[in-house]
Amino acid sequence: MTGPQEIWPEGLRTLESGKRFALATVVNVRGSTPREVGAKMIVSEDGQFGTIGGGCGEAEVFRKARLALESHEEARLAEVDLTGDFEQQEIGVCGGIMDVFIDLWLPQRDLELARKLADASKQNRPAALLTVVAADADRSVQCGARAVIEGDSAPADELPVTLGQSALARLVAWTQEAKPALFEADRGDVRGLVRIEPGQSPQLFLDPVAGAQRLIIAGAGHIAQPLASFASALGFHVTVIDDRAAFANRERFATANEIIVRPFAEAIAALKFDRYCYLVSITRGHAYDEEVVRTALGRANGAFIGMIGSRRRVRTTLERLEREGFARGLLDQVHAPLGLAIGAETPEEIALSIIAEIVRERRTGVRDEFSLGVKLGRLSRERTLSPPNGDGQPAVASALSTR
Repeated sequence: MTGPQEIWPEGLRTLESGKRFALATVVNVRGSTPREVGAKMIVSEDGQFGTIGGGCGEAEVFRKARLALESHEEARLAEVDLTGDFEQQEIGVCGGIMDVFIDLWLPQRDLELARKLADASKQNRPAALLTVVAADADRSVQCGARAVIEGDSAPADELPVTLGQSALARLVAWTQEAKPALFEADRGDVRGLVRIEPGQSPQLFLDPVAGAQRLIIAGAGHIAQPLASFASALGFHVTVIDDRAAFANRERFATANEIIVRPFAEAIAALKFDRYCYLVSITRGHAYDEEVVRTALGRANGAFIGMIGSRRRVRTTLERLEREGFARGLLDQVHAPLGLAIGAETPEEIALSIIAEIVRERRTGVRDEFSLGVKLGRLSRERTLSPPNGDGQPAVASALSTR
């Protein structure tokens, strides 16, 4: 499965082989479109890697990207209009407009930038590509000029435009939250845009690096097997944990990326958690599930944490954890039950409902209406990200489930 986290490693491999490529990135959308802002594909002499939605729109972008490769054209903006009747049979229900930026990447010039982006993607480090998508009126800033923002700083002297400290802090905050941004740089400040239009000031796109979406499954029982298969098919990096080698093994989990045979708390304590991480505890016993959640909550760092259990046991567990000192604000984010309400009964159906809930959380940030925090009126269904000035901590999505 080709996930967004594979784009930059593929780009690096292409450049390291001495070949150039055209990168097509969706930088803005209006209306209903097949892919979101930030979707991208690589077009090289060998073909295509990634997708921006398929159909006639993608075919037209592919054609323009190949022209850029053949003519050595540096950068261009393509408007992909999916509203025409002639496209409807192939586009389906999509009828919006995508602004796609196409720029050329060369081995001699861009290898180091690609290496930084690929390393950040592999290691799930916050990073973003900052690109000028429209030059200023006097063209003192070149369209296609770019830089990489890494970690918690944006080196002012390496950026294609001059920005003040407040604007730099906002770029760093957006990068850390993996938040794409289309903006205009004017007099050292940044101002959000709804569309790209010729203007007096340069317009830029901040494109956060997509890290590997990781699903960590604590418990290698009957639900874990189909859950691991579904997650692998959806492009997740899957880790399975159990303290029994007879259950956690390659024969039972052929598609898993990693299998850990170790006591649950010990294994969880050794893992790194971040906003790309989804942990679901579906062990053979409630005491083990509570152990997993207790250990993980202390290391959450923006991760999605889930536990299987009845509603009564969920409430009991949360009350016990609160007495142990966990903040109510954190515990209120628990989802109960985990999984969309599809009337699931078999292990396969339960696994399907769980992965569907995870996908909805990842794509929309909307929590389930049956979440305990929501039902008690202390938590909004809409996930709230920390403000773009860098204050506050990233939102933590936690989850609990019925068996």
